[in-house]
Amino acid sequence: MPKKSKQTRTVAEAMKQVQRAAADRKRVREKHEAEVAARVPGEGYEPCIVSFIDVLGFRDLLTTRHAHDIRDTLLQLREFTAPSELTGLRRIKDARLSSRAFVDSVSDAVVRVRVFETEYNDGAFFHELLDLLHAQVQCVAYGVVIRAGLTIGDAHVGLGGEGPVFGPAMVRAFEIETHEAIYPRVVIDESAYQRFRSDPRLHKEDHDVEEEANYVDRLLRLDADGSRFIDYLSASESEFDDPPSYFMFLEQHAKLIREKLTTTRGRARKKFMWLADYHNMVITEILAKFEDGQRSAETFEAEWEADPMTFLRAIIVESHRSFLQLSLRFIKLNSYALWRRCKLLLK
Repeated sequence: MPKKSKQTRTVAEAMKQVQRAAADRKRVREKHEAEVAARVPGEGYEPCIVSFIDVLGFRDLLTTRHAHDIRDTLLQLREFTAPSELTGLRRIKDARLSSRAFVDSVSDAVVRVRVFETEYNDGAFFHELLDLLHAQVQCVAYGVVIRAGLTIGDAHVGLGGEGPVFGPAMVRAFEIETHEAIYPRVVIDESAYQRFRSDPRLHKEDHDVEEEANYVDRLLRLDADGSRFIDYLSASESEFDDPPSYFMFLEQHAKLIREKLTTTRGRARKKFMWLADYHNMVITEILAKFEDGQRSAETFEAEWEADPMTFLRAIIVESHRSFLQLSLRFIKLNSYALWRRCKLLLK
């Protein structure tokens, strides 16, 4: 048998090498296609901002309110948390032009899912926070307070929001709402906040990181336990048409807390004591601005025909929390000046 030439062996080896390279490329391509397919709307997960929202004290409502009242409350919650885009999609590609929120609900819980992997970056994170702030303000006007957890991660929502809504991000948002929010506040997952700072898809197209963070941070407050939550009492002022409307809202907020402190007991009451502390802190900050001249007492008197200091002191909520507890809370927040003012107000 004639011996194979070196050239023949080299060609054969070269052919095998080409085949192996083609197979490797195919595997890489198939893996990439699988990853893309998993993120195609309606086919798999996609990156989303997910908020899990719940009515605080729902069990209490079941025993103290008529079924019709509870139904109306839940319908109002769904209306307040529903996205503002009510028009249907005319073209498939419209669904991913800019960030868009979709809503799913069951019983007293509402899940908001906002997609942000879109053609145009419109500041999805800021808009989700602002929508939740509006929902909190509207719920207060209806005599309801909510708590929620917000995170960023993978979720399934479907191209047009037809659902079903599920995924790791929904689980995480539920965990935050249940175990971390605790009080009537919307808590932001710290990993979500850090991702917001690093992911340009969550920013407005023409904003740099610091500019976008400046807008977002105006809506947030750091609590004594280190949690970031939506500061709806302070940040909502600019959302009202005029100053009197904002101060009427603060007065209404104080009335709601007083009613809840009177009618609740045990763990539920502690949650409204937290809300009273938060309310009093914001009122104390506003009082400080009148005292320092940052706000005009004359303008307030012209619009209200009342002294701002007298009005604001009247909507400080007495929560029967010990002065020591209040002092520790202010100290944790590094607000010694506010602590001194609060001390005078509580005398």
